[in-house]
Amino acid sequence: MSKIRVLAIEDDPIHQDKLRMVMDALGFDLIDVVEDPAQLLGIINATKPDVMLMDIDLGNDVSGIDLVEKVNEVHDIPIVFLTSFIDDQTFHEAKKTLPAAYLTKPYKAENLNRAVELAVLTSQNKLFGSANRKNQLRVKENLFIKNGNILTKVAISDIKFIEAYDKYCYINIPGQKYMLKERLKNILLQLPESQFCQIHRSYIINISAIESIDLQQNKLIIMGKAIGIGKTYRQNLFANVSLLG
Repeated sequence: MSKIRVLAIEDDPIHQDKLRMVMDALGFDLIDVVEDPAQLLGIINATKPDVMLMDIDLGNDVSGIDLVEKVNEVHDIPIVFLTSFIDDQTFHEAKKTLPAAYLTKPYKAENLNRAVELAVLTSQNKLFGSANRKNQLRVKENLFIKNGNILTKVAISDIKFIEAYDKYCYINIPGQKYMLKERLKNILLQLPESQFCQIHRSYIINISAIESIDLQQNKLIIMGKAIGIGKTYRQNLFANVSLLG
């Protein structure tokens, strides 16, 4: 189970220590607390964070708002500003960068927790709601699944099949199953079409996870489970599977 990976930019040693304690207590994976703005883009490229926490006053000619503008030019990472500035002018300048949240210091741990979770979910929903969502998902490696009060990061490649039952869908990965109150067709829209396809009114499968296909019985095997191939989905399946012989 992967944690939400957070990169923080903060130059004050006291706030750095607080961030480390709060992130640890909340169960997030704090990648690093960056002090030097010049190192930020390189660290982002190397670590690929899910969320960034950005201070505004970095004791430098470059402010946190300036940094976010530069990051936004090359990356789509949700930003949560953490700042001591409470004036309207700074807030309106920060707002132009479209952050996920703007928290003022001192902040409560539960408020930061909610801001990080909402940042991840908003970023994910924005991606899924775009006109080119399937093409964009091909470069995304993970989904976040809300499980109670926890956002769990799941690698898309680890999803082997998804089964619909009653009002719920079950996402199956090796050794784990996640339940979602979501329609199967909506989940399919959130997955790369080059990798996943629907083969039955109740099943979506990861094409690369297919272990065998029984043409006579009209079924396939994934993770040792036999899954029937619906007649209306058969053509779509074989259009995505390379056959030899």
